[in-house]
Formats: sequence, C-alpha cells, structure tokens
Amino acid sequence: MSINRDVNDEFHSDGISIEEMKMLIAQENLLVLVVEDDPTSRTFMEKILCRLGVDAEFAKDGLEALRMYMKNEYDLVFLDIQMPVMNGYETAELIRQQEKMTSIHIPIVAVTAYALEEDLEKCMKNGMDAYLSKPVSMEDLLRVMAKFCYDETGGM
Repeated sequence: MSINRDVNDEFHSDGISIEEMKMLIAQENLLVLVVEDDPTSRTFMEKILCRLGVDAEFAKDGLEALRMYMKNEYDLVFLDIQMPVMNGYETAELIRQQEKMTSIHIPIVAVTAYALEEDLEKCMKNGMDAYLSKPVSMEDLLRVMAKFCYDETGGM
C-alpha cells in the first residue's frame, strides 16, 4: 500500500470536501518548490498547482533545489527521487542539515515512480515527511498539501 492511500484516509476523516480544500489552499498564497528533472512530469505538476492557485518554483535537480531553498522560504517541497547531479535522498538530507541551523522545518514530499513499502521506508529514513507515487493526481496532491498546510484549528 502506498502512502497515497494513508493520506487520503486521513484527509477524509477531517470531514472537508475536495472542493472546500481547493478553496482553502487557493486562499493561502502557498509557495512550493517542485524538484523534478523530467519535463513532462514538471509540466504536469505545474498545471495541477496552477489550477489549485498555488505558486510554485521548479528545480531540475537537487543542486539547483538547494540553491533555491537557500534563497526562498517555501511552505512545502515536492522532491523527485531519481535525478541527475544530486538525487532526492541526498537533497533531503542536505535540506535537513540546513534546518538544524534555522530551526524551521519544511515538509518534504517524495514523488517517485517507486511504490513499494521499502521505498516509503527509505524516504522516511532519509528525512522526507510523506510519499506520493507517480503518476500524481490532483486529488492526491491536494490531500498531501492539506496534511501539511492545514491545522486542526481550521486554518492553513
């Protein structure tokens, strides 16, 4: 079972519909970093995030992502695992090292074609907060964003 199902179950237990969550997320002016080397996947993520009203910046590899992370404050990072230059595991580890100096935790969501339980465990061991398997749907993306950007008091 992939983490997508776990995130979906948790989301539905909150009693908030998909349409309501779309509206809430669109109002929050979120800034996310998408780290993806595949142009098709990058375009797909861009379209979904745009439809959700989320501002997104894109990096093609882990090294570029680290440079961007050092310059900007992101609400969430979507991180591909298999990339040239620096893979997702290395990138997550370096982001977590930087966080120790700032005491600011940025949720990192692994986005990968690998959907085995061992892959999930490896992502969690390497500092990621959640895991989405490709292809990512708008609904799954929305659910994981809600998990990290929506608090129990009814606000983002």
